[in-house]
Amino acid sequence: MTTASITPSQTSRNTHPITARRLAALAVQRVCRDGLALRLDESQLSQLPPRDRHFALEIAAGTLRNLSLLDAILNLCLTRPLAANKHLTRAVLRTALYQIHFLRVPPHAAIDEAVTLIKTSPDRPLAGFTNAVLRAATQVDPQAIPTSRTDPLNQLATEFSHPTWLVSRWLANAGETTTRARLAANQHPGPLTLRVNTLATDRQSLLAALGAHGRPHPHAPEGVIVTEAPAIEALPGYAQGWFLVQDGAAQWPARLLDPRPDEAILDLCAAPGGKTAHLAALTQNRARICAVDAHAGRLRTLRENLTRLGVDGVEIITGDAAETTLLEGRRFHKILADLPCSATGVIRRHPEIRWRRQAGDPAAMAETQKRILEACAARLLPGGLLVYAVCSLEPEEGSEQIEAFLTRHPDWQRVPIPPDTPDLPASALMPEGDLRFEPALHDMDGFFIARLQREQAWSADDRTD
Repeated sequence: MTTASITPSQTSRNTHPITARRLAALAVQRVCRDGLALRLDESQLSQLPPRDRHFALEIAAGTLRNLSLLDAILNLCLTRPLAANKHLTRAVLRTALYQIHFLRVPPHAAIDEAVTLIKTSPDRPLAGFTNAVLRAATQVDPQAIPTSRTDPLNQLATEFSHPTWLVSRWLANAGETTTRARLAANQHPGPLTLRVNTLATDRQSLLAALGAHGRPHPHAPEGVIVTEAPAIEALPGYAQGWFLVQDGAAQWPARLLDPRPDEAILDLCAAPGGKTAHLAALTQNRARICAVDAHAGRLRTLRENLTRLGVDGVEIITGDAAETTLLEGRRFHKILADLPCSATGVIRRHPEIRWRRQAGDPAAMAETQKRILEACAARLLPGGLLVYAVCSLEPEEGSEQIEAFLTRHPDWQRVPIPPDTPDLPASALMPEGDLRFEPALHDMDGFFIARLQREQAWSADDRTD
């Protein structure tokens, strides 16, 4: 039996116009059926007015943030089991119920459009079923669902719509108080944060241009929080390269590397270029920066960002950072290693991550990080500094990764981050001198950052490029 779905060509052929609800349901279907990142079809989204575009994204992201709770409600109301391959009907039910219970959309409006969507799809025989289930589901109190769970783990997982494996992991590693705080923080999108591009302007000038819609970030010296915004491209200074969208936590790795003019600096896994551009700005385009990424498509985005921001002279290389022969024979004064990870620190911005990850992913990502660290360790000059960063809250990708590296490399040492570092929240500093930002505490993405230094012993091969 074929899986029911709607393709863009099918949508354009039927008599029903593209709607926000339709695009949201299709996006949720792709995440849940195919394990893809949350993306709304840009070609169709552009045909909607701005308000409807925002509505579509809100429905899709909100549904994924509350998926477990929505499913618990639906399971109470199913008049018969829904076949596993009816992905579209399930997505339509979920998104309609989210609108009714979380957006306060009038039930008749959400139900009518849901039924219409099913009628114009290969799932059309389920239109009546959809109508009956949704009408029954409107009578269920969502707040009563979690408390009906006798297992505390399942109660938390349902209340905050996170997979049980992740809730269980956080309870074991961080305790109940921190776990609850993380789960609650992930139910709300993070603020829109910009990093001022000091190659083009300064923070005060950008704040003046934003007026009442901008305020200084309390924990990022070049950060600006936008309190109300149209499309990013419509913000003042975008075309002039005044800023780049970058969370406050992500603004710390380049700053903690302390880049200097004329230094040779390696930026690993560099795309889409936010940290590369930050390194260039901190050195006023006077450092010798080499940016490496394995994905050619993402490097195109990096080039576009660097051009808009006025960054010059960056060497861009397509390559696998874990490959030991990459950049063979070359040495760098400093290395920024913001590495691929399980991304459990950015769930609030990407709600689908919680459903795309599996229990074994943190350990698998830790192995990838280990291979990259081993490869890049040979590229650092004696006395040089390496900043390791991941947007993960998992210990094997953070403090345990660093401890294991130092055990394997006794000629390296941790460089603690000073507690009096300006703008740094004291609660982010770990006892060993590393940083861990928590979304619930700092209103920034979850990040782990550590600094490592190679000892001052030279060999004949120790030369810069």
